[in-house]
Amino acid sequence: MVDEEFLEETPAGRFTAQDYWQAIARQRWWLLVPLFLCGWLGFAAARRWPYVFRSEALVLVVHQRVPEQYVTPNVVSDLQDRLQSMTQQILSRTRLQRLIEQFNLYPSERAHEIMEDVVDKMRRDIRIEPVEAPGKPGELTAFRISYAARNPHVAQQITNELTSLFIEENLQSRTQASVGTTTFLESQLEQAAKDLAAQEQRQREYKMRYLGELPEQEQSNLQILSSLEAQLNSSTDALSRAEQQKVYLESLRNEYQAVQKTMGLAAAGSRVSPLAAAEATLSELRRHLADLEAVYTPQYPDVIRTREKIAQWEALTRKLEAGPPPGAGGQANAGGAAGQSPAPPHTKGTTTVAASTVAEDQALVEVNSRLKAISLEMEDRQKEINTLRARIHDVQSHLNLTPVREQQLAEVTRAYQNAQEYYQSLLKKKLQSELATNLEERQQGEQFRILDPASLPEKPDEPNPLEIILLGWGSGLCVGIGLMLVREFRDQTLRSEREIESTRVAILARIPNLRTPREQKWQRWRRSLEVAAVSVAVVASVGAAVYLGAISSVPLR
Repeated sequence: MVDEEFLEETPAGRFTAQDYWQAIARQRWWLLVPLFLCGWLGFAAARRWPYVFRSEALVLVVHQRVPEQYVTPNVVSDLQDRLQSMTQQILSRTRLQRLIEQFNLYPSERAHEIMEDVVDKMRRDIRIEPVEAPGKPGELTAFRISYAARNPHVAQQITNELTSLFIEENLQSRTQASVGTTTFLESQLEQAAKDLAAQEQRQREYKMRYLGELPEQEQSNLQILSSLEAQLNSSTDALSRAEQQKVYLESLRNEYQAVQKTMGLAAAGSRVSPLAAAEATLSELRRHLADLEAVYTPQYPDVIRTREKIAQWEALTRKLEAGPPPGAGGQANAGGAAGQSPAPPHTKGTTTVAASTVAEDQALVEVNSRLKAISLEMEDRQKEINTLRARIHDVQSHLNLTPVREQQLAEVTRAYQNAQEYYQSLLKKKLQSELATNLEERQQGEQFRILDPASLPEKPDEPNPLEIILLGWGSGLCVGIGLMLVREFRDQTLRSEREIESTRVAILARIPNLRTPREQKWQRWRRSLEVAAVSVAVVASVGAAVYLGAISSVPLR
């Protein structure tokens, strides 16, 4: 027996391919038994596994039929987001439970599990797969709806039902979103109309309050101011002329009064004769006319009146020069004969003076009347001037306040314009939204159309028998190799000279492995049986796999 301490210190030799082959041959049953056992278990599992059939439908996304340049859609959510939202709504517990109860789905699960677990199982059996446009990653043009069930007809019915739900939900959601958008715009438009009316009222009240001080009235105010100043100048000139005329009339009145006084003295026996006084007055009038004609035109009223006065005084002077008419002396004598006192020697001068006095009185009355008229006219002119000055002051005040009102009005106008622009923008959007809503209600907008209806599955989608069998064989191979390695590494038996030599133990003799003829015969029979058993197992496994693959590929009728 070899010393154990000596074996631990001896380094182990390297393994060759022959050593590995011998190890596999020694542990062959620990490899083959798990391999075939797991393979047959996989076959049994594939044979007993219930078939699941999946029905599939393809839904195409049809865009709006009316060009967007004519009608802009008011539902612009992304198809991917909208599809996810519809998926969440359709796969809700309420709708799936209704489908489960309507089509009596999952009877065994409903008998042993709660409804929430059954609904979760149905969600797992439903698939929603978006389909991207060729050459346009990220752009969805369609999506697939599929459902898996043990009965192919049930799978087709549920797929059809789910497809109808998606189409109805799309129409309903788009219509509701479009109507909601239009309703929102209508409410905003009503509020904008109220704001616009308030801004209009504010602008109107501001213009009424500061009427005359507004910037757009500045030009008219300047024109009014210019007109008022012209009127003021005209009135001032008229007042000046009236004052001059008043001065002239006062001087004329003084002259008339002086003439009357002179004539009165002549009548009382003064040395000044009436004819001389009349001629002096006439000379003064002619001098005054010359002064007037040097300044005014012949049509000027004072020139005309002065000429009339000169004509009167000329007529009076001619009467004074002619003396009394013939026969006045006979009448006087007759009167004397009648016992009256004779006329004094100066009767002729007295008569002339009396006539001149009457004419002077009439002229003086006229001058006084014109003085009164001129005084009233001057009062009216002065009132008019005061009124014009007050109006000019008001207009100038308005013009001084125009820059302030311009800034204030700019703020009011800006608020009004913003409100008006906002109202017009909302009105335009509302009209476009109403068109889009009408389009959605008539089902002319974006729609879901069934391109491929739900198919009736002819082959099961699950399970795949070959995959299950291969999985069983793979598992058996792994288990067998593991067991074989464990047993090989736990075996400390020395089986070859090289292994003994690697222990550095001296070999005393070599004894060959001697077998009797019976043992050799039995060894040959055992190997033949092993080969036959392995062959039968391999043929049976391959046949089972082919059988399962064949029956799984046969369409259902």
